[in-house]
Amino acid sequence: MSDDTFTEVSHTGWLSRIGKSITGMLVGLILTVGSFPLLWWNEGRSVKTYQGLVEGEKVCVEASAEAIDPANDGKLVHTSARAEAKDAVADPVFGLQLPGTVKLRRNVEMFQWTEQKSTKKRTKMGGGEETVTEYTYRTEWDAKMHRSSEFQKPAGHGNPEPLYNSENFSAKQVSLGAYRLPDFLIAAWNDYKPLSPPAKETLPEALQSRAQLRDNWLYLSTNPDEPKLGDLRIKFESIPAGDASVLVRQIKDTFEPYTTKTETKIARITSGVQSKESMFAAAQSENTMMTWLLRGLGLLLMFLGLVCIFQPLKILADVLPLAGRIVGAGTGLIAFLLAGIGSSLTISLAWLWYRPLLGAAILIVTVGCMVLIIRALSKKSA
Repeated sequence: MSDDTFTEVSHTGWLSRIGKSITGMLVGLILTVGSFPLLWWNEGRSVKTYQGLVEGEKVCVEASAEAIDPANDGKLVHTSARAEAKDAVADPVFGLQLPGTVKLRRNVEMFQWTEQKSTKKRTKMGGGEETVTEYTYRTEWDAKMHRSSEFQKPAGHGNPEPLYNSENFSAKQVSLGAYRLPDFLIAAWNDYKPLSPPAKETLPEALQSRAQLRDNWLYLSTNPDEPKLGDLRIKFESIPAGDASVLVRQIKDTFEPYTTKTETKIARITSGVQSKESMFAAAQSENTMMTWLLRGLGLLLMFLGLVCIFQPLKILADVLPLAGRIVGAGTGLIAFLLAGIGSSLTISLAWLWYRPLLGAAILIVTVGCMVLIIRALSKKSA
């Protein structure tokens, strides 16, 4: 089926835009104010997690998975062994049964209508705004199930309900050497490997007539080269029996999360034989990545909030579109500078609280940047 497009044009008057922008100022204020506690909390979380992992690495003991040592009860342990399910994980719909396998994942895609939306706005003389929204409908394979009732133009773009959905299957009894792996560790283990689809003759009879195997996909379609609406294709992945390593608290013959003095919870599992040092290094790396992601989110929220607060100025100037663009660029730059300064100051003050020496250094650099910006603006004004 070829692409189908639908265009919608709407007009908003100048006074109406001003009214909406004033309401938007409240949203902007909430975003701006909310970014400060987010940034402060993130710095505290980062430091506490770092300290907790350092503490954990110091107290962690090496444990043998061949025989359980009662002396390690309650301690944070590191061990590596073969992980294997005592029961068989299975997907009953497609007749898959895998003894020893820890987890099985079924990924389903349906051939269906999808909707893409693109919007262009144009400011008109007098401050009004014209919005042109184009909706493009096309048929394609997609793992997300798109409901036609949520389309802007449902007519002619109806999608059927899928016969089967994506699903995860886990074994009930999994051992790691002499230990029992608890459900929370099995759930956290997501190192899936590709799995070949089942042979056509092993499928239930009701599926064999439509089943086609192509490029590691199992198609439920009479002709995969010319699929029809509602056709499915399925790919399987698994976590097979094999070596695994854990960092976790030993409780008799099983495990639970270990809590440090800084309230950091340590409970990690990874495929293969990994050393204690490499597993803690990976945890510290994840902490660093999360810290920067949340810093970026805090900066973005502050910037968007300030843009919303300054938006009425831009709309007032939109009576002359060129003037509106100039004011919009200027307020956007000011919002970015203020967001950068505000987030840096918040991070600096948080570090002063949690780590005084580093916090003082960051604060000095931030204040120095502020002085340079103010001097540069003063020179331009003169």
